[in-house]
Amino acid sequence: MAVAAGVARHLLFRALERKAFVTPTDETSPAEPPDNSAPMVRHATFASGDRILHAAFMPVADPEAPALMVCHGDNECLPDWAPVQAMLADAGIASYVFDYSGYGRSSGRPSVRRLRQDALAAYRQFIAATPQSKRRVVLGHSLGSGILLDVARRFEPQPDGYVIAAGFSSARLAAVQTGRIPAWAAWLLPDPWNNAARASKLERPLLVVHSRDDVVIVPPHAERVASAARHLHALVMHDAMPHDAAILPEHIDTFWPPILRFMHAQATGPEAPSQQARDAGHIMAD
Repeated sequence: MAVAAGVARHLLFRALERKAFVTPTDETSPAEPPDNSAPMVRHATFASGDRILHAAFMPVADPEAPALMVCHGDNECLPDWAPVQAMLADAGIASYVFDYSGYGRSSGRPSVRRLRQDALAAYRQFIAATPQSKRRVVLGHSLGSGILLDVARRFEPQPDGYVIAAGFSSARLAAVQTGRIPAWAAWLLPDPWNNAARASKLERPLLVVHSRDDVVIVPPHAERVASAARHLHALVMHDAMPHDAAILPEHIDTFWPPILRFMHAQATGPEAPSQQARDAGHIMAD
């Protein structure tokens, strides 16, 4: 009986997994640089298992400058992050964004296992692209928060910090709250991306950024992750911003300043939490 139940759970999970991801295509052409002085994104491909993934690396003049790798959200691909990469370059921060299997121009189909492989392969490329950087940080946005925390402890060398932006505390809970799975079926499914549990095991500072007005991933998700974090740098809650504020041109200038300050911080190991972080640790989720 237990074996049959286990098989049923596995089959249900695989069926839902095939429908879980919204994979946009990238139909843009690489832009021509406006002049010789402007930073130019470098497009590249790399292998992840039997798949070929696409990435965009935006360097800056200083090879020792901070560098950020991005695990983006669902229904996003490289062009969505181009304005952010330009803003980061203006702030003196190199950036590396990649498309998961099946997203943008990347080949294959997404699954939890493949996205895990993708993130680990991308991190190796990120390290190779930023050999002299004095501070590396990895950011997970929305869906990317689960992908990042799934593999964070396997990154080698470890980054100097992590950022969770508009992330969830539990993929299973988020799937119920967004209507992707009915509440009655939740207990049947595994929770492949339990961000709160994994945040408690990180050995580097974690910055959590969210919006109080996020109706897709509601604020208690961020509060749970922040409360669970072993080395919380801060919990930043923005007002009057939608779920995708991180990549929307009208919100970029307001959403990103806490992340820019974190990127330029001097600490490179676990640090004492700020007062804001200590306060966040006492927030009780609904």
